[in-house]
Amino acid sequence: MKKISTYIIVILLFGCDLSQDNLYRDKIGEIDENLEKISKENGYSGAVLIAKNEEVLFKKAYGYANLAHNVPNRIDTKFGIASMGKMFTAVAIMQLVQQDKLNLDSTVGETLPDYPNTTVRDSVTIEQLLVHTSGLTDFFNNKFEHRAKHSVRTIADYFSLFRDDELLFSPGTGFSYSNAGYIVLGMIIERLSGDTYYEYVNKNIFEVAGMKNTGNYETDRSIPNIAEGYIKKDEHGIWTTSTYMKGAKGSSAGGAYSTVEDLLKFAIALKNNKLISKESLAQMISNDVHDAYGYGFTLNKFNGIEVYGHNGGAHGVSGELDIYRSTDLVVATLSNRGPLDGWVDVRSMIREKLAGSTSETNKYIGTKELIEIYESQGFDAAIAKLDSMEGNISDKYIMDAANKYRESKEFDKAIDLLEILATAIPDSWYIFSILADTYLDSGDKVLAIENYHKSLKLDSNNQWAIEKLDTLE
Repeated sequence: MKKISTYIIVILLFGCDLSQDNLYRDKIGEIDENLEKISKENGYSGAVLIAKNEEVLFKKAYGYANLAHNVPNRIDTKFGIASMGKMFTAVAIMQLVQQDKLNLDSTVGETLPDYPNTTVRDSVTIEQLLVHTSGLTDFFNNKFEHRAKHSVRTIADYFSLFRDDELLFSPGTGFSYSNAGYIVLGMIIERLSGDTYYEYVNKNIFEVAGMKNTGNYETDRSIPNIAEGYIKKDEHGIWTTSTYMKGAKGSSAGGAYSTVEDLLKFAIALKNNKLISKESLAQMISNDVHDAYGYGFTLNKFNGIEVYGHNGGAHGVSGELDIYRSTDLVVATLSNRGPLDGWVDVRSMIREKLAGSTSETNKYIGTKELIEIYESQGFDAAIAKLDSMEGNISDKYIMDAANKYRESKEFDKAIDLLEILATAIPDSWYIFSILADTYLDSGDKVLAIENYHKSLKLDSNNQWAIEKLDTLE
């Protein structure tokens, strides 16, 4: 009788596995169909990989790596990964912590005693840099905009873009996503290891994980099988390369290249404790400090399913690595076009198929409709649509769309979208600050000043607005 019960348990367990496999097969079929549709209708260009544990369930490439020469993307095509590289930087920091070379509560000055800003040197901790609570600004500023991009090649080059900037807020009192903070982490890695940042991550992460097709951009070098980044330059749909819009080489804040297969190798090495200990990984993906961001990993929960990883978006670059904690799924998506040129549709669709409908996917669908109404019917029609959405809007995607217009010097359209966003979220100092920047770019100093004041009214510690007003008034 005992033996029969054992057989029944085995059969039941095996049946559960088969049922789950069939479920994933059905989902993969639906994802495949939708990817073909998004590629044709929305212009998605890139590669997608879905795996369970270490078994690849789906992988496919779409679009072209090089439009001029009609070179199609392949599954092993290298794509820019932008801020996804923050995962590598954070893992490198945790490796140094495990080696007792660094403490998370150490201040910047303990490793970089010559750091020029005394507040950063004496008060900002390693943990605050990892979770974006340091108050440091960004280096994608006017200095970066006007600097010859071929001269930005080292971590020190990036540091020079923000070294004299004031903090946005006192360390540990707020949250502001900071590329600058991850440059400082790169400087710390270099100081403690004796290697350049690029040498360190290559030896201690890429080689250990077997990531042979991952490295850092050098835009004036010929890298085999790499996709050219493209941006849609104008309303006629002309695609332009993004070569001259980024630094000559990436940094500890992002800018590497990789493949979807290499990103899976990274996820496997991470979960199998080849890069850091189990305890360190648990610490990195804890939400003790911030609900949505750990140590170099974004933290999401879709219908109770916890997912960690990181996304990346820049000129002609978008992608994400999603690691599902309870279902052991890994999803890697990469694209050589901007987030709103098909990639966000891909990400939202895959997440919905694997985890069900979420507020995030619903917000994206509604926000996409809002942007389309603005583009086809104008500002007033978009405001009317906004009134019916009851706050179910994604500020990120409107900001992305506004940035696209801003980059192509279509300032009127960028301002319209930001005004729509400010109407939807009237208590955001950040939106009014970006709106002021855009008015300034367009040449309208009066409205720039007005919106910097609106931003300061919402947050009196907005140092960027204070500095701008000191210059303008």
